[in-house]
Amino acid sequence: MNTSSFSTDPSRGKVVDTAKTFILPDKCFQQRVGCAWGRGNKFTIYPRSQTVSKTPTNTSEDKLLNIRQDILLFTPILRKLVNESNGTYLSLQKAAEAAKVSDNQVEFLKLSRQFRSIIRVCIENLQEAASKEQNGIEKNNVLSHITIFYSIECIWHLCEILYIDNIPGDIVLPYLLEWVRFHFPCHEQTAAQLLEACERGSEEHKDYWDTVVGMVVQGRVDVARALLKLHTAGESNEFKLVDNSLRSMPVYSVYGGISTGEFTISWKHWQAECRSKLSSRVLASQPKLELIMRIIIGDYTAFESIRSKYSSWFDILGGWVMFTAPWSRRHELGGAAAACAGMQASPRSHLDDMVRALLEGDLHQVIHEIQQISDNGWFATHLTDILFHCGKLNIMDKHQTNVTSRLRESLILEYGCLLMEHKSLWPVGLSYLASCPPEGLRRAELILERMPVETEAKAMRVIAEAKKHGLIGVAQSICRCTSARHLSAGRAGGALLYKTREFKKAAHLLVSLITSKIAPEYFWETLLLDTLPLLESDEAVFTSNDTYEIMLCLELRSSSLDGEKADLLRLALARNLARTALTEGDGAEEQAQ
Repeated sequence: MNTSSFSTDPSRGKVVDTAKTFILPDKCFQQRVGCAWGRGNKFTIYPRSQTVSKTPTNTSEDKLLNIRQDILLFTPILRKLVNESNGTYLSLQKAAEAAKVSDNQVEFLKLSRQFRSIIRVCIENLQEAASKEQNGIEKNNVLSHITIFYSIECIWHLCEILYIDNIPGDIVLPYLLEWVRFHFPCHEQTAAQLLEACERGSEEHKDYWDTVVGMVVQGRVDVARALLKLHTAGESNEFKLVDNSLRSMPVYSVYGGISTGEFTISWKHWQAECRSKLSSRVLASQPKLELIMRIIIGDYTAFESIRSKYSSWFDILGGWVMFTAPWSRRHELGGAAAACAGMQASPRSHLDDMVRALLEGDLHQVIHEIQQISDNGWFATHLTDILFHCGKLNIMDKHQTNVTSRLRESLILEYGCLLMEHKSLWPVGLSYLASCPPEGLRRAELILERMPVETEAKAMRVIAEAKKHGLIGVAQSICRCTSARHLSAGRAGGALLYKTREFKKAAHLLVSLITSKIAPEYFWETLLLDTLPLLESDEAVFTSNDTYEIMLCLELRSSSLDGEKADLLRLALARNLARTALTEGDGAEEQAQ
């Protein structure tokens, strides 16, 4: 069996075949097979013959093979992510409504950070599960999940910086450096260990110089200076010269009282001084210090020489922007990304493609790329939704028609339908579908009508959710089915309850049936026991008079019930009488006043 899907990457100009082949396990499937779709992402394969024979043959066995997609989000450890993100999603829809009459950008940023916090907690839970897992295959699965959500967190954070946060002056460098430090903390641990030891001669550590250079590239200039002072020759003229250059480096601040133009002049003057020191060959005897000076003047070959020390070009992106154009705006980061990515020929990963598209401002390509992540659409749905509400998405089709709203809605509907398949996550899926009327409600109606309702508790839940979202037809359909089920089982009270779907009306009908004494003798036990669910309901549905009538009938017909059942019913009647006495007493006092 071969199922194929293809995705086109326009930037690379090639088609990627993501076909998967499955071998059907039984011989009966080797000739001809038929297929029938079931609920959700499930289908059934069965042996099929082209000819119809009236005589029985042994050529084919009666076997059915059910095939379903493995849903990552349905694993127990990830259900918390689904539930918590649903609350934030619903808050985002309310914030979007409020944004129609006032600016709500701060609230959008707050909700974006909530999403990131949920992802971070999910990663921590996965890490804890991986550390406890003994089975090798399962551990590898959990580790692959960690990789997926690391990528999701990384992209969401960068997207938040570039498109959701309102950055003062649009000077993105401080936020970009924060992103690099948080997601790619290279050499940070070594730097902390060296500074904690605070010993002269730290250059003996095998990673000393890589750590110093790494701190410079990540913009941690103060840490780099502190590490240089731990060198045996830290008091020499060469080290003092580099330290002075790092100390005097201008740092732009929107609130610093100088314009971008003035800062640019100051920066270029500082770099000219650094070039002058470098060209004087004062540092010729210290190649590592010379490398640092070449880095801070933005020398491309210097960055090229250190690129191999890092696992990806993301590690040096912040440093490249910092030492070439620290005044860069968001729309100018595409060139910096291209420069860093081109420093070393290496295979491009999926994360590379996503970051490049994001820095180049191609959100359409970003959404295309994140849809390829194996998270069942969670990331694409929520990121697209928040970008849409922030007004940052503007996606056109080949006819130059704006399809942004349609794209967002299709992702939400697909994600909602996926969650509707799960036995406990379906209410979450319903909330997503309900947020995209009218198409979402039509889909919800079709799915709910076909949902298996095995227990009375689930029936009550489905009815409540259907009424909550205005799907009255679904609620009535469930009531009819449940009422018929109760009636066929001989539970007249339950049948009446679901027939009318009105507790007090059902209670009144049940009391009328009991007090009329028209029921045959063998039916009295059923009638009396059918009052129990109504007596134990959260809200009192029997009045005190109704309760007295049932008590009287119970005493007259006590022979119809065995001792334990009669005692249970008496206890429920006593509790209900206490409740009704209190509520009816309060009502009488209010009328008197």
